[in-house]
Amino acid sequence: MLERFKSVCYELLRPEQVLAIRNAAPIVYIPAGSLEWHSFQNPLGTDSLKAHAICCQAALDFGGVVLPPFYLGLVGDDNWGPDGWRHFTLGFNQREMMNAAFAGQVKSLVTADWRVIVGVTGHDVAPQREALQQAIGEGTAGTSATGFAVMEGEGHTADDDLPFTMDHAGAWETSAMMYTYGDRVNLDDLRRHRVTAGEDLNMADAEGIGGKDPLKYASVELGEKIIRRMAEQIGRRARQLLDAGGKEK
Repeated sequence: MLERFKSVCYELLRPEQVLAIRNAAPIVYIPAGSLEWHSFQNPLGTDSLKAHAICCQAALDFGGVVLPPFYLGLVGDDNWGPDGWRHFTLGFNQREMMNAAFAGQVKSLVTADWRVIVGVTGHDVAPQREALQQAIGEGTAGTSATGFAVMEGEGHTADDDLPFTMDHAGAWETSAMMYTYGDRVNLDDLRRHRVTAGEDLNMADAEGIGGKDPLKYASVELGEKIIRRMAEQIGRRARQLLDAGGKEK
């Protein structure tokens, strides 16, 4: 974790620090993801870790606080992974359980006077975002609080400055991890195991990568662009929702 992110991490703050943040901007972020194969070079918690980093940057830029990452999302197949590297994936895989966990969390946040609840998933599957959105809807119903859920990169369109989109262990995810958790990424591990040629990789290949080749395109600089750009999009939307009294324009 980057040192500056610690100032908005709920679990690291003292009560008066949380109170000051809530009084200034009662926005709270719920980062979620999964524990699953992210090829040889990335940690298993990549989805949640990068979503947490995006939320932290958003909170620093637009106000609010960030809850600890939620890791056990909807991954579909606990046995997923390339040959010889299965059984590293862990998840709820039951929508009802995930909804209940998040809905309870949202209700407690609303009771604590947080007014905008933002769920951000780093796992790029619609069911996980929908589970977050349902929980936020149920938890804020009949109250003055509101919120929304997004996949971290869904508001992004590739352009000249950031020519990549959300992927699986490719240039996008590997770069985001290199920027935020550089000591946990090891590209040499991927080089040792790499057997698939080409720039565009299929998740069914031996490395389990989907997206642009991280050995060619991943970098700390790209990771910073990803974190800051996604944080700007998500954080600005949250702040606008707060300033508009709970109604998006």
